[in-house]
Amino acid sequence: MRTHLDMRAQNAARRSALPTPAELDAISGGRDRVVDLIRLSSLVVVIAGHSLMLTVVIDSDGIRLGNLLADVPVMQAATWLLQILPLFFLAGAAAATYGLRSRPTPSTGHWLLGRARRLLRPVFWYLLFVTMLLAALGMLGMPTVADAIARLGVQLLWFLGAYLLVLAIVPLLQRISTTAHVVVAIGLGWGATAAVDVARLTFGWEQAGYLSFVTVWSLPAVLGVAYAKRLLTTAQAALLVIVFLVVDVALVFFGPYEVSLVTVPGQRLSNMSPPSLLLAGHAIVLCALAIAAVRRLRAVVARPRIWWWVAVGNRGAMTLYLWHLPVLAVIIAAGELLGLTRDDPGSAMFPLIIGLQTALLLAAMVPVVAVLSGLEHSPLPWWDDPVAPTAGRSRDVTVLLAVLIVGISTLMLARTGLVDAGPVWLVAAVGGAALARAVSARTGQPAPRRHDPVV
Repeated sequence: MRTHLDMRAQNAARRSALPTPAELDAISGGRDRVVDLIRLSSLVVVIAGHSLMLTVVIDSDGIRLGNLLADVPVMQAATWLLQILPLFFLAGAAAATYGLRSRPTPSTGHWLLGRARRLLRPVFWYLLFVTMLLAALGMLGMPTVADAIARLGVQLLWFLGAYLLVLAIVPLLQRISTTAHVVVAIGLGWGATAAVDVARLTFGWEQAGYLSFVTVWSLPAVLGVAYAKRLLTTAQAALLVIVFLVVDVALVFFGPYEVSLVTVPGQRLSNMSPPSLLLAGHAIVLCALAIAAVRRLRAVVARPRIWWWVAVGNRGAMTLYLWHLPVLAVIIAAGELLGLTRDDPGSAMFPLIIGLQTALLLAAMVPVVAVLSGLEHSPLPWWDDPVAPTAGRSRDVTVLLAVLIVGISTLMLARTGLVDAGPVWLVAAVGGAALARAVSARTGQPAPRRHDPVV
């Protein structure tokens, strides 16, 4: 299964920034479109969810951000539909599996660095924007706004940290080759998460929760590998959905877990940070459901116009994720100036305001991604210079450890923000990325100055 467009796609990309739906449909016959549909859909729903749940109070005391789910607890059950980020991990693992199978690489380290370079390239530009904005706000004497951005501007990078940790184990997951292997891997991941939760909740070992970022988010990756290798039938996937949905409901009714699958102010136990056993079960349910529904999904994305939007959207997936909060902030600020505030969930206008602003956000992200996604695909000096095509075991291990440092440091940066120890974690993440790149350096050849394929 090919994971990149062939030479015809590259020729189309050179002729035009974006091919027509008919051209794109004709040149991408070997691509698994369901993977791209799942990836983009998960991001769009997450972005819409962030807008729908956000409340904002601006007064003389500053800016206070809240969550609609805290004000209207009955809506917390909706997170079982809106928390679909595990699907992004499924799609990523499936795409990685296709890549590892169809394009054998000289080494695991070489493959992992290639993935990390593409993921981190747009993050460089985003962090540059955040730091420049903080500097400007400091010079303008706006410490309250600067503090909010310093704390929240990098919060969503937790996803990148967790994703890098999962990518590091994807080559190991390629050993999964039978349905029995899938069941065992799911059981081990779910059981390990259960053990972590027992350690946290029974013995007070809160630091053990960090292990859950690997155990929980590896579960969608396991199912992504299973999907790519066709190891689960529709019936088997449906059975997984039923079993773990029943288990999840039982955990809420008889266990210590909250209904909300996202963090809500005032919770006694968050299911997201660190990820809990309930979220682990939800990830299994969601990903197995996607596998069970794959025939319907294929029919949807087989339509040329739908596939065009999916393919073009995937080209800027990281841009879409990274920049949606700044765009949402601009929309909310404009609403405040017009008297369309988000500070009273009980008002009759509140549903209309958040609905309108969410629609504006999704519409605005189309031109934003069109403009900024070029940065996601344009090579950076040194970072994107050619790397050594072969590597010894020690180099592979060094790259693996360096990427793990980036992942862990990014998780900590997202937790602390660019305050207190945040800059230290940022330096650690940059250092890990630089180490992974440096040990794989190949001298004497400049970076190719070209854009990546359209999708």
